[in-house]
Amino acid sequence: MVAFFMKYFTHFLRVFIGLIFIVSGLAKLYPVEPFEYIFIELGVTNWSLIPFIARFVIAFELFIGLSIIANIWLKNKVYYLAQGSLLVFTVYLIYLFLTKGNHVDCGCFGDLIKLSPAESIIKNVVLMAVLFFIPRQQQFLFKVNTAMGFIILSSIAFPVILNPIGFHNIQGTEVNQKVNLSGLPNSYKTNQKVDFSKGKKVIAFFSYKCSHCINAARKFGLLNNEQKIGNLYFVVGSKKEKGLIKFIEQTNTSFPMIWMNDDSFFKYAGGRLPAIVYIENGVMKKNWYGDLFDVNDIRQHFTD
Repeated sequence: MVAFFMKYFTHFLRVFIGLIFIVSGLAKLYPVEPFEYIFIELGVTNWSLIPFIARFVIAFELFIGLSIIANIWLKNKVYYLAQGSLLVFTVYLIYLFLTKGNHVDCGCFGDLIKLSPAESIIKNVVLMAVLFFIPRQQQFLFKVNTAMGFIILSSIAFPVILNPIGFHNIQGTEVNQKVNLSGLPNSYKTNQKVDFSKGKKVIAFFSYKCSHCINAARKFGLLNNEQKIGNLYFVVGSKKEKGLIKFIEQTNTSFPMIWMNDDSFFKYAGGRLPAIVYIENGVMKKNWYGDLFDVNDIRQHFTD
């Protein structure tokens, strides 16, 4: 009786671990941008390659999860890949804990489940221990070659199909139009008036509940780490101040901010968000829409 129970219990554990890898991978797709930005922060790759690198890592997680569920270990190669990936993720989590503390979300399950670095480290250690003890005897319930072909194809296809790679090099539109931004409110907190009729300035119009706006704001934060930006202003539309505060917390932004709590926000922002404009002495020279703007195209308009 005990042997019967242990046999099925170990099967349950194996399937459960496989599902954790699969859920972890798929959850990172919605939204995928915060996961992509991790590689920029770590300096692993550039802005053009991050959509491909992120989806490769997700595909890798799916491959491990599906292989474990199918009980295909490939002479323990899958086992070592699983343990190795958990070890690498744990090293990153330790780095995250040391640099940002334990109050941040590790992003291990995207927006599906929020875990602190410490919680995720414990989760990884438990998974590594369970993986070590569960039996890894191949059960030929089906042809291994056929099963592996299906697993590899599915692992690669799902991240691309479920969240297609967008073009991350959208160029701005050339404009030469006089604009009057004198009606914008004073800066949030400092209550200072910004004179947009003089100098070179970049203005980003965001709605606090727009996911693309949040992604764009985070991207600007990463750009600021690469080169200090001194002429970027956020204009955030939110009926209530708590919406603005939520936006600030989600984006961890430090750029000068203007809060607009009425419908005049849409007069300035237009019909598409996020809307980003480059202005020289009160003349709009260029604009971008969406969060997939070409980084090199927009960064040339930043000043220290």
